Amino acid sequence: MNPLEEHTGRQMLVVGVGNPMRGDDEAGLILAEKVAEKLNLEYLRCEEVPENYVGKMLDNPADTILLVDAVDMKQAPGEIDLLTPDELADNGISTHNCSVGLLAKVLAGVKDKQMLVLGIQPQQLEWGRPVTPQVRKAIDRFVADLPRRS
Repeated sequence: MNPLEEHTGRQMLVVGVGNPMRGDDEAGLILAEKVAEKLNLEYLRCEEVPENYVGKMLDNPADTILLVDAVDMKQAPGEIDLLTPDELADNGISTHNCSVGLLAKVLAGVKDKQMLVLGIQPQQLEWGRPVTPQVRKAIDRFVADLPRRS
């Protein structure tokens, strides 16, 4: 079962985090956009500065905010997992000014919004490199397994 399946009926804002110039860090942006499209959800592209979009996240009527980012979960490259803010270490991998884990913890419970993090394990984060084939294939498999929502 896809880890997002139990949440697909919720009113959700999908927030893409990542740097499109840094290898698999772009995977968060790609995965978020594809999830939002497949589930017919609103998508907010924050790139590497999600803290600049806190107002938009909180003002959005969605009851759940799904932050999507490349996260070092100590798993095989391309593994995708749904995490709660408490499961993310503040010192996890981040190429952003504010770690997604810290941001999720700060936003959790504010305005009665549930915070979830969809993490994808990167293989490499080198500047100027594209997303690795293994990570791109994992994104495609994950999205294909999502039930379509109207």
